[in-house]
Amino acid sequence: MTPSPYFSIIIPTYNRVDFILNTLDTVFNQQYTDYEVIVVDNCSTDNTLEVLQPLIDEGKIRFIQHDKNYERAKSRNTGMQNAQGEYLTFLDSDDFMYPDNLLDAYNYAQQHPDKKVFHNLYELVDEDKKVLSKYDFQPLTDPVRQISEGNFLSCIGVFVHRDIYQNISWDETPVLTGSEDYDFALRLVAAFPAIGRINKFNNGVLDHPARTINTAQLHKAEERFEYFIKKLNEDEDYAFFGKYLNKIKATLYIFLAGMAKEAHKLPKMKTYIRMAYKVDKGVWKRRNFQSLNYHYIKKKLLKN
Repeated sequence: MTPSPYFSIIIPTYNRVDFILNTLDTVFNQQYTDYEVIVVDNCSTDNTLEVLQPLIDEGKIRFIQHDKNYERAKSRNTGMQNAQGEYLTFLDSDDFMYPDNLLDAYNYAQQHPDKKVFHNLYELVDEDKKVLSKYDFQPLTDPVRQISEGNFLSCIGVFVHRDIYQNISWDETPVLTGSEDYDFALRLVAAFPAIGRINKFNNGVLDHPARTINTAQLHKAEERFEYFIKKLNEDEDYAFFGKYLNKIKATLYIFLAGMAKEAHKLPKMKTYIRMAYKVDKGVWKRRNFQSLNYHYIKKKLLKN
């Protein structure tokens, strides 16, 4: 019987033929090699299958193709359902692992066997892996509060033990696409609040024009957050957060205010700033809220 790999790496993809080989190269160049790669293709219309066929034939990747584009949440669920690893991690098909990613994760898991969920840091990079910006990770002192105020986990560099990933799934509701990672991260913390951290930048998020966040639309975000907030109010999974539920709602409104800013929609920006403050008076302490509020006041004064 073939022993299970220590890590399962789940890579959802859709029409990313220009990126996925670079992503896979960063996996194949890992210092630690006890892993499996599961690529879940959402029925790409480019030549993804043709390009990946040699890797499939060599057994370097397991390839699962959906019959249509179900979006990333279902792809990640499909990956988890087929994973055999002790730990599982997600990697988008345009992002990177740095060479020590899995080795550091293995060592951390050996040294902290009680940590069923842990993560490393990630940064924004260009195609040459030149750092464009480093995300600001605050010390991990209160994961429950901190995830309520923003998704520091994202869906990269997170390692989830089999005991957890076999009992949790991504919300496949189409309208949530674009925020399914925050929903999953929140429920991941609810399942295992004592999240661990490797304080090292071991992943790169590739910045490019087709990146999802760069093509996001305000009206789509408004639709999904309407669903998200309804879920916060009704889904039993979120009862865990108790007093922090309003902080999560404020986080969503801050995000919408930021999108309204980028869309130059001042009245909507004002609305979402006010809604964030209404649900969580403590939101004024957050730097992103202060920045948005200052921008709104400045624009309003200039307009008058």
